[in-house]
Amino acid sequence: MDKARQDVIVVGAGPVGLTLALQLLRGGQEVTVLEKRTSVNLQSKASTFHASTLDLLETLGLLDAMRAGGVQIDRAQHRSGEGEVLAEFDFSALRPHVRNPFRLHFEQGQLSLLLADAVEAEGGRLMFGAGVASVRQHSDHVQVVLESGEELKAALAFGCDGAQSAVRESLRIGYVEKPYPGMVLRLYAVLDMRSLLPGLGGIAYVYTDGGACSLLEMPDCWRVILRVPDDVPEPEAVTDTWVTSRLAGLLPASEVLPAIRGRDVYRARRRRALSAGGGRVFLAGDALHLTNTKGGMNMNAGIHDAFAFAPAALAALEDGDLTPLEQAAWTRERITRQMLIPRTDENVGTGLARARAIGDLAKSPCAAEAYLVKQAMLDMLGGIPAGLVGPKGAQHG
Repeated sequence: MDKARQDVIVVGAGPVGLTLALQLLRGGQEVTVLEKRTSVNLQSKASTFHASTLDLLETLGLLDAMRAGGVQIDRAQHRSGEGEVLAEFDFSALRPHVRNPFRLHFEQGQLSLLLADAVEAEGGRLMFGAGVASVRQHSDHVQVVLESGEELKAALAFGCDGAQSAVRESLRIGYVEKPYPGMVLRLYAVLDMRSLLPGLGGIAYVYTDGGACSLLEMPDCWRVILRVPDDVPEPEAVTDTWVTSRLAGLLPASEVLPAIRGRDVYRARRRRALSAGGGRVFLAGDALHLTNTKGGMNMNAGIHDAFAFAPAALAALEDGDLTPLEQAAWTRERITRQMLIPRTDENVGTGLARARAIGDLAKSPCAAEAYLVKQAMLDMLGGIPAGLVGPKGAQHG
């Protein structure tokens, strides 16, 4: 590779692929983003952005628009069905570690739109309806063949194309997978949950001895998230009858049900690719890892992947040494295996006993701060240049 501007292909126009593409464009490279869909995916998906990720996105100039269209969450709660606040965490405890000590609830698809606009403004090429058929590595380039038969060549390629990654399959990279039990039901309720639960935080987990639900404040609704046991079929899980029984002791169903404007069910699974790639082709985001959705860590980790791969790619394109990319791939796979999946598995744990244990942490300022640092994924930033995340006054490096 010489030092001239070179082509990079990013497969996948979600938040991970577009975040990576934007950084490469601003680093002076030519970038083509391939997306099999005909437009940016606006389906309601992940919506929680942690402080570590907000600091990173701030360096791209996106945070103001996100804050304008989202909901800033300053505290998280664990509550009993009787209304007792078992634990409350104030995100301001993160102030020594980050510039933006809060969570932001903002639709993943809306971030993709912001990123797509920024990519096009930087001269990036966005190709929709461009499914990938195969990826082949050569000594000095990557060849990508589209389902249409068109062939593209680039110095590097990145598979940010989701759980069913065509890039991963083409590279024959295996994965380890284990489904989580049951399903997840999301209800979209148009009412002020604080009228039902006074003092409610913008994110809260409510527990009884027999069940739990998560409450997330969004700009236009509250999401009520319930776990569906294995023995309950999907058609039953979306019925008012089942929802009413599941909300018993958690929320007053008679007030919640009339406010529901939508509901959906999905299965969550744990998956990690056995490698993040190598040579000239690498994996990031859902192509590399899938986890439990509670806490939104998987999407945040994907954006972290992009911030780790971008500087490594720019360094490799500058001097022709692929070592930085190999190191970034090893680091992101290790973080997936050793930190991301174990922590999200831990977050699946429900019940009053776990909530009360978390409550004990909240009583100690030091323990609460350490807990929030882990939940904000600040220890999962391996491979990302120092200075991009940090308190006010820190350099953006």
